[in-house]
Amino acid sequence: MTSYSVLPNGPRTIVVATWSGDSCDQSAKVTTLDDCIQAQRLAAMMTGLSEYVWEAAAFLDSHPTIEEAIGRLVAQLRQPQETISPVPVNAVDGCRHRTEPSHTGIERLLNFEAPGMLSTLSRAQRLTIADELVTDAAARTEALRTLPHGKDPAADSRVWQMCEVGRSTRTGEDGPLPEGAASWITRAWGPEQSPARRWGCREQLVRIEQLVAACIASGGRATAEHDPLEAHLVFGDPLDEQPMRVFYVHPQQKRRGEWADDPFTPLVIKEHVDGSGVRTLGTAPATDDDGFATLLGKWTRTVPYLRTTDTFVDPASFD
Repeated sequence: MTSYSVLPNGPRTIVVATWSGDSCDQSAKVTTLDDCIQAQRLAAMMTGLSEYVWEAAAFLDSHPTIEEAIGRLVAQLRQPQETISPVPVNAVDGCRHRTEPSHTGIERLLNFEAPGMLSTLSRAQRLTIADELVTDAAARTEALRTLPHGKDPAADSRVWQMCEVGRSTRTGEDGPLPEGAASWITRAWGPEQSPARRWGCREQLVRIEQLVAACIASGGRATAEHDPLEAHLVFGDPLDEQPMRVFYVHPQQKRRGEWADDPFTPLVIKEHVDGSGVRTLGTAPATDDDGFATLLGKWTRTVPYLRTTDTFVDPASFD
């Protein structure tokens, strides 16, 4: 996320944006306010908003609706109107992540906290906030365009913060997938500095979360565990005459109590066979829909895998 802080400057207070870079944090001035308390409240609100949206960009299927809502907020900030109206996040059929903390947090900020706070700003200050929101969104767009290709950004790019645990509301610190996904990356692969490598971890976590959701949607039972990192998928009932089928999906090099070595290796698909133990069915890259459908069955397509092409929003559309 981009973190916003305040810096006293004589009788006025500067709001500063700070983000993780390659070797050190980077900062830029956002706007200046006369009231220190007002500046602090603005910085806190913008930090929470950025944290939620960066989390959504990586892990939530509702991300396009969130970015579209921010675009409508930007449009209001650039208009010469006295009051900023609440900005609802439009509902989209099929979004299964709309109850996740990052999504609901954004809805709360855009509907209640942000409009009242931004309405107190001058027109010049609103324009600087609008520019900052677009800049932050453009960095997320850059991340979604480049990281899936394994390319790290420029040293001062905001993309370096993608898939990190947040620092204000502690988004990604605890909880199941996808809520705790950023923390799961650290638990499973260690403190990855490269955002491209973190994105590789993200692709494996998103596949594990998707398989769990697809299994449940298809009438099975499923969980995701972080140590060892794997999806545990069960079909059938032991009390029925039909035999149960139990599958495990995990990164190729992950063992209990150890970090995985390479986030770009394929996932391993295994099946528990009564009387014979566990057998390996095969491997598939995290993004390979056909591979998982071939090895596990067509039920894996019940819930779509979350691709960046499905969550891509161009900030140029904000205007």
